[in-house]
Amino acid sequence: MSHKKTVIVIPTHRPNLSPEDNISLLHLKKYLPKYDTFFVIPKNISSKAFETLGFKVKKVDNNFFGTIRRANEMYLSKSFYEIFKKYDFMLIYQLDALVFSNQLEKWVNSEYDFVAAPWVTPVIGYLSHKNGSPPSGGNGGFSLRNIKKAIKILDIVNNSATRTSKSSLKRKLWFLLALIQGKSHDIWLNAPADNYPFNEDGFWTLEAPKYDPTYKIPSLKIALQFGFERFPRKSFEINHRKLPFGVHAWARYDRDFWKKYILT
Repeated sequence: MSHKKTVIVIPTHRPNLSPEDNISLLHLKKYLPKYDTFFVIPKNISSKAFETLGFKVKKVDNNFFGTIRRANEMYLSKSFYEIFKKYDFMLIYQLDALVFSNQLEKWVNSEYDFVAAPWVTPVIGYLSHKNGSPPSGGNGGFSLRNIKKAIKILDIVNNSATRTSKSSLKRKLWFLLALIQGKSHDIWLNAPADNYPFNEDGFWTLEAPKYDPTYKIPSLKIALQFGFERFPRKSFEINHRKLPFGVHAWARYDRDFWKKYILT
């Protein structure tokens, strides 16, 4: 059964849930109640509030929370995926996401290794991918990930690393140098995956397929069936006026559009 090989992961560093967080969890409980679901939280906060709601909890290093850079490093850390290695797939469901149906089994059984609410015009994507046409990756806040493939790619990248830096500026300079030298379409990082200088979902979309040609990302139209983020009205029209499986950042991008679809 697909619900036995898939885990839902809710990362947060906040010990208390907001009203919008509770809306997100209401959707999750209604549409995806059969899947193992874990809150991933830093060690320095209590798990009681989450356990009281009936969720399981995994605690990770405090250094994976607090800044965007730290969060990106968590999603690019082998240790994070190994926590859930008994599963095949992981649905990242941040608390600004909503699901509208039980399509998770369908997406788990698809051919894709990373599926997310797609970007629209990703600048880094056009600079990093051949022919100026990146695959349609998207925001990692609502995304489905192949755990075994992620671990495999992290092993390849990390074992071949010849440099590392804690400096975000230095990491971006590596990319700029690769761009100037015409190497940004190639494997240019030569560093551990958690040194990727941009948001982690960019690594899984743009860099991971360079290390493993079998790593598959969907087209824009297929990704829109999975999720919306920015421009939900335009996405709705492209998607033949159908809701996607879910949405990321619904309250941030055109909250009014989502009002009639929100459970109360």
